[in-house]
Order: sequence, then C-alpha cells, then structure tokens
Amino acid sequence: MMKKFFASILTICILLSPISVYANETIKSENKNYVIEYKSEKQESLDDEPEIGCKAAYVADPVTGKVFYEKRAHEKMYPASTTKILTALVVLEKCDITDTATVSKKALDLIPEGYSSAGLKVGEEHTIETLLYALLIPSANEAANVLAEHVSGSVEEFATLCNNRAEELGCENLHFVNPNGIHDDNHYCTAYDLYLIAKECQKYDVFNKIVKTTSFTVPATTIYNKNDRTYQNTNSLILPNSTSYYYSYCTGIKTGHTTPAGECLVASSSHDDIDLISVVLGGGTNSKGLNERFYDTKQLFEFVYDNYSYKEIAQKNDVIKTIEVKKATKDTASLDVIVNTDISSILPNDLDKNEIQKNVTMDEEIFAPIEQNQVLGKITYEVDGLSYTADIIASHEVQKLPYLLYNAIVVAGVFFLLIIISIILKKRKIARKKRKYKYTR
Repeated sequence: MMKKFFASILTICILLSPISVYANETIKSENKNYVIEYKSEKQESLDDEPEIGCKAAYVADPVTGKVFYEKRAHEKMYPASTTKILTALVVLEKCDITDTATVSKKALDLIPEGYSSAGLKVGEEHTIETLLYALLIPSANEAANVLAEHVSGSVEEFATLCNNRAEELGCENLHFVNPNGIHDDNHYCTAYDLYLIAKECQKYDVFNKIVKTTSFTVPATTIYNKNDRTYQNTNSLILPNSTSYYYSYCTGIKTGHTTPAGECLVASSSHDDIDLISVVLGGGTNSKGLNERFYDTKQLFEFVYDNYSYKEIAQKNDVIKTIEVKKATKDTASLDVIVNTDISSILPNDLDKNEIQKNVTMDEEIFAPIEQNQVLGKITYEVDGLSYTADIIASHEVQKLPYLLYNAIVVAGVFFLLIIISIILKKRKIARKKRKYKYTR
C-alpha cells in the first residue's frame, strides 16, 4: 500500500515539474518597432475633397501607404518628362555619381526639335551627378540619353532595364520606350506607378537634394569653356519668385509636358511630420488661367495638411494587462504586459481616439522564468484604414520557483490531498459498516 502511495506522489511530481515556455521571436520591419498595414476600404472619406482639373491624380503618405486622394490613378496615361525619375532611379542603382560619361552625337540626334535641353556638346565628359542635375532640373532630354547609353549601351536596352525595374517595384501598367518621355504611343504608365517610383527614389539623398535645387549651371569643359549654361528648375512650387504657385512645404520632384500628355507633375512635400508624394497627370489651364499641375498639386497638399495630423495612439510602456505567471516566485508573479514602442498615426483631425480598436494576442501558456522585455504576444491598433502591430513585452523579470521548493510544495499538496482522500474513504467505510451492522441486527 505504501509503495503505491509514494509511486503516485512521484508520478504527479514528474507531471507537474516546471517546463519553461518562451514567447516566439518577433520579426520587425526595417527601422521600425511595429508593422504597418493599410486597407483603403476601412478608411473614412472626407466631405471637402478638392475638385481638380487634371485627368489623373494620386496622393499618399510614402511611410504608411495611406491614400488621401485618387482620381483615375490606375488608368494608362502619358507621363512626358516625369519618365526621368525612373531613369534617375536606375542610374543611381547602377552607377557611382562620381563616374563620368561622354556625350555622344547619337544622344543629341535623338532629341526632336522643341524638346528641352541643357546645351550639352558632343565629346563632353560629365560626372553622373552633373548629368542627373541636368536631367532633373532643366529636364534635359539629351542628358537622359547620355545616361542611358552609359548604363546599358543604348536607349533601347536601357528602356528594357527600366521596364524590368518598374515591374519589380510593383508598377501595374508601365511600358517605357525611352529614358526621357519624348512622346510615343507605346510609352505610358499610371499615376500610381509614378508614385511607387518616386517613393523608391526618395531613398537616395542625392536625388532628394537635386529635385529641390532651384537652379543649376552645367560646369564648363574643355569643349565648352563657358559657365553660361544656367537653368532654373521647371517645378514652380519650389521657386520663391513664383507668386502664383510657390508652396513652402514642397520638396521636389519633377515636371513633365508634351501635347498628348498635357501638364504633369510628381511632387513631394513635408509639413508637421507628414510627408506626401503627389502625382497629377493630364492637366491643362484652369478657369483662373493657372497651370493645373501646380494649382491642383497645391490644393491637394493643403487638403491633407488642413484635415489630417499625427496623433499618438500608443505610448511605450502602456500597460495592456496584468497577469499572474504560473510557477513564479510570489514577489515576481504579478506581471504587467506592456507595449514596446510609441506609435503615432496620421488621422483626421476630428477623429475621436475612442474609435481606435485594439486587438491583443497573447502566447497560449506563459510560465516562469521570464526575462524583462521578453515578447509575450502582440497588439494591433486599427484606425482609419491603418493597422499597427507591435510586440507586447514583460515589464520585469519573473523568477521561477526553485526546483526543490516547487516540488516540495507539490509533494506537500499531493500528500495533504491524499490524506484528505484517505480520511473521506475511511469515513465512508465506517459508515458502510454501521449501515451493514444496523441491517443485520
């Protein structure tokens, strides 16, 4: 009987002995403590969206992907010289800006009369950086050809390279046949495509520096020794002397114009921590006599900045819940589960913070020991089309009960449980005997 008793205790102790369970590792997105997801169908539309004249438009935050305005953004359009931002991207990815390229006769001959030029001369050598300035500020078409020949050997091969790169970026309806946007019926893209390209270009500091430069002078060379090739940026939004269009928060990027394409502009801005990329295509002149690519872009930027702002939706160390950790010491068992980071989101100014939805997912079983800041689950905040998923972590270290003490407690508990069971069984046995004795009398 005693052997069975102690065997029972030993079996229970083995079954109940502590097993450490650790939270799964969290994979974080680059340079972020949380993952952002955008779902346009869950975003509330605002009543006072501007009416614009351009045929297509797309305005979004490149950080979150949140879209503030779109109009025919996924339809095929002619991009004109906004093509050159993809040319710049491919060049930056393939070349060192200190490399040099030589201006060929073919690069000049491919430019039809009436298209913009930086006055480059056959045989001149310029750095890639200089050619990028010529490409993006005066919109020099021959600079695009020189860069294309330098990278791929020919304009045609470079166009193939550009199309492949656009596909990698997720462009949905883009096909280029040249590096500059000289009109061709088979040269097209969408406003959304240009947004994706501009977003990728902004990873390069030299690109961001060039596109907000107001004027540029082509350096003199042994072939052309004058410093009179000075050009003003074609983007009037960044020119302080452009009273009708100047927008102090604009930071670039590139204009475009052909008769079939109309007035085009890819632009960027930054204000109150909100960065925007805007694309407008197919503009003309509005009823006020103003160029729609600048007028519409300015209206779109102001619409966003007037109606949206960054709001804090979570603070680092916010307590999500308090739990009692199993198999932990008495002093450390009570544990606060906290958010691991601050989170702010671009939200409509009139949005109530109570509308923010929180979804918490905890690991199924959490046992001691637990390290401070150990990941115990995730929390997702959902608001106005955006969701932010962050780790929730342990506020402090949770110590495990010492093995011997834990087992002593378990053994003692089992021992007393068996004693109680034994007493109950004895009482029942005595009761049965009394009943039997009573009936047999």
